[in-house]
Amino acid sequence: MRTKLAVAAVVLAVFPWFLHDYGLQVAIQALVLGVFAMSFNLLFRNTGLLSFGHAACFGAAGYTTALLVSKLRWSFAATLPLALVAAALVALVIGFFSVRLTKIYFTMLTLAFSQMLWAVAHKWYGFTGGDNGITGLLPPGLLGNPKGLYYASLVALVLVSGIIYIVRRSPAGYTLRAVRDNPARAEAIGISAFEYMVAAFVLSGTLSGLAGFLHVAWQHSAFPDLLYWTTSAEVIIAVILGGSAEFFGPAIGAVVLVVLEAVVRSHTQYWPLALGMVLLAMVLFFPSGVISLFQRRQREEVPRAAA
Repeated sequence: MRTKLAVAAVVLAVFPWFLHDYGLQVAIQALVLGVFAMSFNLLFRNTGLLSFGHAACFGAAGYTTALLVSKLRWSFAATLPLALVAAALVALVIGFFSVRLTKIYFTMLTLAFSQMLWAVAHKWYGFTGGDNGITGLLPPGLLGNPKGLYYASLVALVLVSGIIYIVRRSPAGYTLRAVRDNPARAEAIGISAFEYMVAAFVLSGTLSGLAGFLHVAWQHSAFPDLLYWTTSAEVIIAVILGGSAEFFGPAIGAVVLVVLEAVVRSHTQYWPLALGMVLLAMVLFFPSGVISLFQRRQREEVPRAAA
């Protein structure tokens, strides 16, 4: 496992030097979505809660950066702490009210919160620019250079992965899984399921805010679409494609989704149709995600090697 990670690290480190401009932009998009997908899966995998409100955290961080840069002339890097705080506060509010519910009711309430924030950003022309968005955000230095932004996004992905790894192996991580598997039993032995689920929601939302910050640096703009439900749907699709059960499954799913979209859009305008067919195939034949293909091949190769 360590060897594979080392090889992957080397490949990712040298990868941008072999890409043209468009390929580098696709790679940055994949990394940003990978950060978002890993952050989302921290909540989904460890608590079983399917949130359609993570776009609110993602967009809150993005708009915080955009507003501070455009109105107060802050540097991009200086806005990051406040962007994460904004994402954490939004996650705290949504999580506090939503985790009391379960299953579809939880999902619909998180969706409602996200849509309310989208409506505010979409209509408040004097502050957010409405549907015209906030444009002309040109980050200086490292974030303003495509290769620099690629490496910044890669570092963010490594950082988020490290945090998730630590959380999963900590007592809090095991407690979250206990709450997920049997909330009633967890409450019976003195575990506050509500507090742990809110904490997981806040941490997941905060890390999603890091992806929102990087997205604005990449796009040089912030639009209400950052807060729209389709943004949450995109990250959910990435997790499904990669496989939520595997640690790096969401990040792999993000790469597959972004690259697949780039290839399909270069040949046809029917990207939604192609995506629907891919999802149908995944659900029917590979419900564990694309990563299960590699695992299945490894399991087949082991007996051959033994023979």
